[in-house]
Amino acid sequence: MSHNKLTDFPRRLLVAGGLAGTLVLALAGCGGKASTGPTQMVPLTLVAQGVGGTTARYAAPAAAMFMTAIADTDTIPVTFTKALLVVRDVRLVRPEVMDDSTGQTDSLDATDSLDVSDGEDDGGEDHDGNDQGQVRFRGPFVIDLLSGTAARLDTMMVEPGDYKRIQGHLQMLRPHDLDAANFPGLVGSTVWLEGTIDGEGGGPFAFLARIDNEFMIRGGFHVDAETPATAFITFDITKWLQDRHGRFLDPRVAENAHAIKSAIRHSIKVCMDDDHDGRIDDRMHSEDGD
Repeated sequence: MSHNKLTDFPRRLLVAGGLAGTLVLALAGCGGKASTGPTQMVPLTLVAQGVGGTTARYAAPAAAMFMTAIADTDTIPVTFTKALLVVRDVRLVRPEVMDDSTGQTDSLDATDSLDVSDGEDDGGEDHDGNDQGQVRFRGPFVIDLLSGTAARLDTMMVEPGDYKRIQGHLQMLRPHDLDAANFPGLVGSTVWLEGTIDGEGGGPFAFLARIDNEFMIRGGFHVDAETPATAFITFDITKWLQDRHGRFLDPRVAENAHAIKSAIRHSIKVCMDDDHDGRIDDRMHSEDGD
């Protein structure tokens, strides 16, 4: 059974299977008993879903840069009919892992923000690196963000304890990837967004783009001993077509492509499932560190 079927539970363990975006990520568990023996590994399930709904209203683009306020009636309604995103991998990183750029061990800071690299790599090879001290779910994952349900991607056995950050890669779907046969229109792209812009000057749109970028969500996440954990990653689709001021980015305008790709990378959020009910909690980590 192919892992791209979002309602099916993947058969693979210990490697990542079907992320494929935001980012909300939550770790669920409850306190375990102390043990003097070897560390007991616990199962951690990776789950992904889209949030924000299938419709959105955006502030109309300002006529001049000095305009900072738009009347409530000057909004552009958009309806989404397709939203697919490819995530190459997702990693949970332990505090003892050395920072790649400084050679120093990062401190665990639950208020740190989401860092997104703006430089694009060639996307030609997987970023394997050193997995020591990391839990790595290997994709690619093709995530249907309009499915309306959380997609179980894979389950791995992991060490309980603290994890200092979650990071991964958004990359294009390649012809030899497992999901390529099921999503032929997505091959060569990372995101496929379709919908309709309502109102005067509106109409249908299709936005396909390649994004080769790493995302990093800093924050303190804990996996309790002897209790299964669940990690949620969410992508807010309604944020994809707006700039940092909330103004509409028309996907039919080529000059908006870079800003839309940046908005997609920044749509990932993360939170802890502190009450262990298997659902996303209100407390979230995002690019603003809230």
